Amino acid sequence: MRISSNDKRSFLPTTLPNGLKVLLVSDPICRKSAAAACVNGGHFNDPEGIDGLSHLLEHMLFDGSLRYPDTNGFDQFLSQRGGCVNAWTGTEYSNFHFDVAHEYLEQSLTLFCDLLFYPVFDLQGISREISAIDAEFKLKINDDLRRLYQVHKETCNPAHPFSRFSVGNQQTFSEYSPNQLQKALHNLHNSLYTPENMTLCVISQSSLDDMKNAVEQAFTDVPRKAPVERQSYPPLYLESQLAVLIKIKPIKVARRLIVSFAFPDVQDLFRTKPLEYISHLLGDEGQGSLLWHLKKCDWVTNLSAGGGINGSNFKDFNINMQLTERGLNCLEDILNALFYFIKQINQGTGEQWRFREKVLLGQQCFDFTESAKPIDEATHLSTQMFHYPTEEWLSGDHVVSEPDADIVEKCIAKLTPSNMRLKLVAPDLHTDKVAKWYATPYKIEAIETNLLQRLNSPDPVENLHLPEKNPYICEQLSTQPIEKHNLIPKQIVKQQNIQVWFAQDAQFSQPKGDCFISFDCKAVTQGAAISAYKRLWVAMMSEHLNDLFYQAGVAGLHYHLYAHQGGLTIHTSGFSQKQLQLSRQIFSLLHQDIDLSDRFEQIKNKQINNLQNALLNRPVNRLFTRLSGIVQRYTYPPMELLEYVKNATLEDIYQVKKSLFSDYYIESFLFGDWTHEQACQFAKHIESEAHNSSAPEAIKRDVIDLKNSKRFVNYVDSQHNDAAAVVYLQIPTANSHDVALTILVEQLFATPFFNELRNEKQLGYLVGSGYLPLNQHPGMVFYVQSPDYSMSKLVEEIELFLNSMIAQIGDFEDIWQHVRRNILKQLVDNDTSLSVKSQRLWLSIGNQDHQFNQQNALATAMNNLSFSDVVGFCQRLNEPNINGQLVLLCPGNKPSDEPIDGEIIKDLHHFKSHASYVI
Repeated sequence: MRISSNDKRSFLPTTLPNGLKVLLVSDPICRKSAAAACVNGGHFNDPEGIDGLSHLLEHMLFDGSLRYPDTNGFDQFLSQRGGCVNAWTGTEYSNFHFDVAHEYLEQSLTLFCDLLFYPVFDLQGISREISAIDAEFKLKINDDLRRLYQVHKETCNPAHPFSRFSVGNQQTFSEYSPNQLQKALHNLHNSLYTPENMTLCVISQSSLDDMKNAVEQAFTDVPRKAPVERQSYPPLYLESQLAVLIKIKPIKVARRLIVSFAFPDVQDLFRTKPLEYISHLLGDEGQGSLLWHLKKCDWVTNLSAGGGINGSNFKDFNINMQLTERGLNCLEDILNALFYFIKQINQGTGEQWRFREKVLLGQQCFDFTESAKPIDEATHLSTQMFHYPTEEWLSGDHVVSEPDADIVEKCIAKLTPSNMRLKLVAPDLHTDKVAKWYATPYKIEAIETNLLQRLNSPDPVENLHLPEKNPYICEQLSTQPIEKHNLIPKQIVKQQNIQVWFAQDAQFSQPKGDCFISFDCKAVTQGAAISAYKRLWVAMMSEHLNDLFYQAGVAGLHYHLYAHQGGLTIHTSGFSQKQLQLSRQIFSLLHQDIDLSDRFEQIKNKQINNLQNALLNRPVNRLFTRLSGIVQRYTYPPMELLEYVKNATLEDIYQVKKSLFSDYYIESFLFGDWTHEQACQFAKHIESEAHNSSAPEAIKRDVIDLKNSKRFVNYVDSQHNDAAAVVYLQIPTANSHDVALTILVEQLFATPFFNELRNEKQLGYLVGSGYLPLNQHPGMVFYVQSPDYSMSKLVEEIELFLNSMIAQIGDFEDIWQHVRRNILKQLVDNDTSLSVKSQRLWLSIGNQDHQFNQQNALATAMNNLSFSDVVGFCQRLNEPNINGQLVLLCPGNKPSDEPIDGEIIKDLHHFKSHASYVI
């Protein structure tokens, strides 16, 4: 296997006697053990007439197995041991994955094997899971991506399995009795869930030998079966389905043009990656690029290239553009520019330096990739084991080992008008069809011959050209010498309104780093208008920076300018060699008076659309947005911001920018592969460029004190049919003791809450809970979104659950230490990547934790908890004069006549301006 020279993990690929391919990964710093099993089977394998059966099979595997028949038994086992389990069903693959505390890996693998190979398919469970799938289907009925996907299915070859309905719902399954479905599930499972048709990836701190023994103990006894017969499919598109325009009406305000080119499967070209080469050039965003030209013409605001569906005999290559209103009327000009640029790409294949850049960037990405969460990494690798030969399981996604201009040219030859499908998404299009299941209005029509001919010989476009050599690529990457006294963050600048911190990283030994520069601006305390205008200016400035520095991101040097409650922040990350130079340039540009007038109307319209579309978000999402807007002093709901954005003028934006930078407090942090001298030089630049200011400290991130004799209630309008309820419990203080109790009790409640309200009572598909700190103040939240029940019913059920748990908390004495031990392990474990560590240290600086021991203090508090502390905490949960309570509600299409008990927040501005804030 090809392994990066910087990868400190150990790997063992092996195959069990029954044919199961296994990849074992020993990672000494991973926080949890994880495993993922991938099955070479998905909804393409649904039997004729039972659409969604593979999806139902996925659900049923969690409904009990031969040796462990309890419904969701594996989920409960993992949740009590610091883990979780999940799964997905795709077109041709399905994946099941879990994580757990290291000491329970062996036992978990045994349970996992039983789940995968020995399900019981209980008849009652079948009915229950059909209801869950139906709720999942209803949840996505107004999802524009899902609606677009269904139109795609209806406009391809009906003989191809891609055309079929993959999700399933009550209607598709109701045509069959539970006994018939049970038999069909057995048949599908027996045909696909065989060791030779699956892969397994396991990641743990354990040694490779111990993992190998655990896997063999769990999986070796699974019998080998007859090989799965591989299916062959007809072409994805008929000839009449190419060179077509498909018009689609969305629910949210959107104007998009998706240009798709039909390819056969290109998986075997992974060593050359021709489509990545093409998408790299088409997706460029610097000056002279296709997007740069389309923006200048005010036709397009965003462009991405290279995505699209793919499978064993097809691949769509997509160019996805967000259109302006003007662009909607200039489609032929947009397409002309696209095909002219494709012609330039073809002519540029003789420039060998472009291939050398792509090879170098791919190798650097592979050599210096930061580890993902073990559960995500295992899921990804178990799927890649089907796509690449063993020696390329790790490198196949990144490394270009065989660059080939001829292969690239052959792929470019398929980017022709006659091989194209256009999808136009806009609100006011004329349509004549409605897609099944998601009721999407659409129309498909042939593209006019005259247009196809014009695009075959596109008119030249002035100033449109391929990108120059990338000045940000680092040819040689090596790390700086480590000085022990620099390993703990220290202030290297401490002035009235400027603080700069620096530390080196000795843990990950990568030539990378993170640089944060945060501006806390006094002007943000003046209300929502400043926040709205600040968002506009940040968006406009981000576009300007993208024109200048897009190539930096391509070279692995990333930058992000974002607004927050106190002001705004520049965050750069990635390779350290040229990063501080980039940070200094951005810092200087922010202080300059730059003419952004050519971007104003476009960005303003985009912001208006985003804020209006926020009103169409899922009810639960809307409630969480409102929760932040109520509790946090300087956070405002979309509706309040929308009015200011609609009426904003360019002069407003320039005036707010001036106000923001006239009085600010700067906090900066450099962490990674830099020397103390380099950090000091950077700090001197910040000092010399910064404006004089009287702001002596950061803006306080206040939260409203919700303690009251009654809880507070807020109703949120929604255009969604589902009702939703969120119950937020604000804990009295943010000391380590209260934080530890909040985290622990939420973990104790989480699995029972999900199982009772979603699985047993089937209130809806979106059910959950979480520890929710707002501005670092602890809280717990419980939420349900339902297509069938009113908001008052949802609140009633959440209250019943909480009351029941409080009454029965004594029953948790046997498992609470189990849960606490797993939380403690997460708190004291090492950071898993340089970026995770830098974010943790930056958060500590923001929280004034200058000893950088907040996590240790929390671990100590967690370790010192007694069960009587837990009992007392739970008994006080429902007392609003101790724990603040806020209930947020969306009525959906089932408004309730039953009043929700509490003090109703009618005027949010009045409420926040007269509220007390937590000290």
